[in-house]
Amino acid sequence: MEKKYQVFVSSTYEDLQEERKKVMEALLQMNCFPVGMEYFNASDSSQWEVIKSLIRECDYYVLIVAGRYGSIEEESGKSYTQKEFEYAIEQGVPVISFVHKNPESLPGTKIEQEQSKRYKLENFKLCVKKKSCKFWSNADELASQVVLGLNNEIKIHPRIGWVKADEVSSAEANKELLQLKKEKDYLLSRIKEIDASAPVDIEDLEHGEDKFDVAYFHSEDPFDCSCLNVGYYTIEETWNKLFLYLSDSLLTPKSKEQIMEILHSKLNLGGFDTIDDECFQTILIQLMSLGLIETDLLKTDGPYSYWILTPYGRKEMVRLRVRRRNK
Repeated sequence: MEKKYQVFVSSTYEDLQEERKKVMEALLQMNCFPVGMEYFNASDSSQWEVIKSLIRECDYYVLIVAGRYGSIEEESGKSYTQKEFEYAIEQGVPVISFVHKNPESLPGTKIEQEQSKRYKLENFKLCVKKKSCKFWSNADELASQVVLGLNNEIKIHPRIGWVKADEVSSAEANKELLQLKKEKDYLLSRIKEIDASAPVDIEDLEHGEDKFDVAYFHSEDPFDCSCLNVGYYTIEETWNKLFLYLSDSLLTPKSKEQIMEILHSKLNLGGFDTIDDECFQTILIQLMSLGLIETDLLKTDGPYSYWILTPYGRKEMVRLRVRRRNK
């Protein structure tokens, strides 16, 4: 019987919304049922009792740690994230931990400001690192690490899990499976809503009609590699225009090499012209930071990266391209 597993995803929330979304998507693609406190309504029971109940019901526990310590439970003086981690271990739930490689590189809004919380966060990280843990630097890498880590944990520590309703005879089990399917459908709908919404914290980033110089090299003789015959030039474009140059092509996954060729053509560059690689990387990273494009986890393989529009990127493409009637 094919099993499906319920996975509790534990982390701070406000600073890791994009990372949690990516992890939830990856778990759903694995046919797992992700569980997170943001998807549950308030209960008559205390918040901590609800959390403990959910952890006990889960097959695996995924911990994500970055630059924030999180809300503190008054009685223990510990964050709910740390209490969840300790409770999962106490209950014998297999724990898979993922710690940010370089939290100092995170923006100020995603780093703990209170000295006391910073101290508690560092102590918590020391506890986490005593057990096996993986490290990550961005949302896509985190999602990939979670998939690999969970698959490995399933092989080493197989759990009871869940099976399809027609493979079990228990009426109660059928009822629980149907409830889990409803929760999965709800999670998918919520992820679609989040995907199509504008990203947060982009006001300090160049975007829209802000201008950017696209740098390229021009060689009079492509067979002469000497620097004497190479010129360095720039073309001024807005970020909206650069996005529109690429958006229709990125409705389906494209490799970096294909995107480079598309941009080369849209900028009307000649056969002896080459876009500066560092400049090209900056364009991709900027559009990714603006929530317009992302790497395609299903198509990306080995050293080759494929890029595609996000749901928000498709929405922005329509907004910028659509022709409206004159009133």
